[in-house]
Amino acid sequence: MSNPNGKGKEVYLSSLAEYDSDSDSSSSSDYESARPSLSPFAQAQWLAAKSISEYQQISSTFLAKDALLLDFACGTGALSQRLASRVDSILGIDVDAGAVQQFNTRARNQGIDEDEMCAIHCDILTEESLVRAKAWFGKVDVVASAMGFHHLRDIAAVTKVLADRFLKADGWIAVVDLMQTPYTNAIFANAKKATASHPDKSRHGHNHLHQDAHHVGGIKAEDVRLAFESAGLDCVDIFEHVFDISVMVPRRLLPEDYSSNEAGSSSNGHMLSAIPDGGKVEVLLPFLLAVGKKL
Repeated sequence: MSNPNGKGKEVYLSSLAEYDSDSDSSSSSDYESARPSLSPFAQAQWLAAKSISEYQQISSTFLAKDALLLDFACGTGALSQRLASRVDSILGIDVDAGAVQQFNTRARNQGIDEDEMCAIHCDILTEESLVRAKAWFGKVDVVASAMGFHHLRDIAAVTKVLADRFLKADGWIAVVDLMQTPYTNAIFANAKKATASHPDKSRHGHNHLHQDAHHVGGIKAEDVRLAFESAGLDCVDIFEHVFDISVMVPRRLLPEDYSSNEAGSSSNGHMLSAIPDGGKVEVLLPFLLAVGKKL
């Protein structure tokens, strides 16, 4: 599959690395000043919006001012809030009714009208819920999702529904999520075992290292590519390591063969033998961006 407009990954990744945006020149400094107070999940949402926006600037393909965007697995609306200025209106869907309520409350409290941004409680794999969602807003120009796909039991089935039932012809799907590596897989699997007796009441599990996610250590680039292509999407492109988030991980969660020379680990050169059992190690969690177009 080709990259739209012949733009190479090197061009896109170089642009993203500069954190430079013609339409939001303050975003780089805003992020850096806010980063110390942001949770890893909040950082990921912020940089996911940045990644999608940067891709738009390089490829000139989606996120038009008159576009209708669907925020899939929208949560409380972190991604929608950061993409709102780039499209005409945003619709969110999520299986968590509480998150949907917070999404709408936050939007209204900020003076955003319902016809500009709203969310509904919906499971698109159940026909009754899907029909209700379709009656609510029809088809959209762009489907975007951040930190939602790793929760899916069947990525291919959901992508197929999004493409067939929600996306207009020539519309785009853009997904940003944690990228699975041997180390992320081991770390989150160990965390899931360690926190099994302390379930996360929010249901999303981001404060407890994804113990309820179906793809615990993130999603594989090849799985996303196959899901996009099997859903009939063209111009499929996967950008690995589009950004990294630094987190402090308890030493006991790291695999025995942890090495700073391997993907998913910190560049600070930690030696596990020198770290107390109760200590923590800085680990870089890699994220990917996947885009595809419906012809």
